[in-house]
Amino acid sequence: MPRTILTVGLLVSALCAVVFAGCGGGDDSQFANEATGEFPLRVVGAELKPLQTVADTYNLDITVRNTGDETIPALNTVIDLPGMGSTLAFAYGDKQQGLAMNQRPVWVVEEGWPKLAGTIGRGGATTADKRTFNFGKLKPGAAATMVWKLVAVRPGSYRLRYQISAGLGPDTEAVDADGNVPSGMLPVRISDLARLTEVNDKGQVVPISPAEQAQVKAQQASAASGLTP
Repeated sequence: MPRTILTVGLLVSALCAVVFAGCGGGDDSQFANEATGEFPLRVVGAELKPLQTVADTYNLDITVRNTGDETIPALNTVIDLPGMGSTLAFAYGDKQQGLAMNQRPVWVVEEGWPKLAGTIGRGGATTADKRTFNFGKLKPGAAATMVWKLVAVRPGSYRLRYQISAGLGPDTEAVDADGNVPSGMLPVRISDLARLTEVNDKGQVVPISPAEQAQVKAQQASAASGLTP
């Protein structure tokens, strides 16, 4: 049942993206009231743990500062995985022939995320474009940290790209000190090996030490070598 729900959800998301793209037709009237121009912005930092394990949860944190004299009308971020052929954020395009829906997740965004750090309650920040997340206005001189809570679901090596904009319309842009679009790339390796844990004296479940992990893996390898096909 969960697999069916996920597949249907992804299908609906993809269809919505197509519908919105088709209905746009170059009509920018929906952005008529949005301030236009270039808005100076600096990326203070971007963090996503580079070595991850399937089924574990990780934070993607991107902190920016409005370095201009005007309020940014709609701080937003586009997330994608370059070369993976997906129209969705945190996903890849499956090249297998005959699939009704070829969009597959690399990470699943936890319910109620993303949102700005310090925000109470649910977030979301989604837009018509399934790779774009809108976090609202940002005053001059103010900083904001955008946070996604992600569950890794597919092993492999990936490059996660983020691009920051100041508005949702085509005539509203964010620019860094060099006049370029603020952006960056975060390399990530997701392992399918389960994290080894133990219960400490306080009753807490914690990862075992690297030395103990190496010892356990050596024992597993030794046991496996003694098995007959």
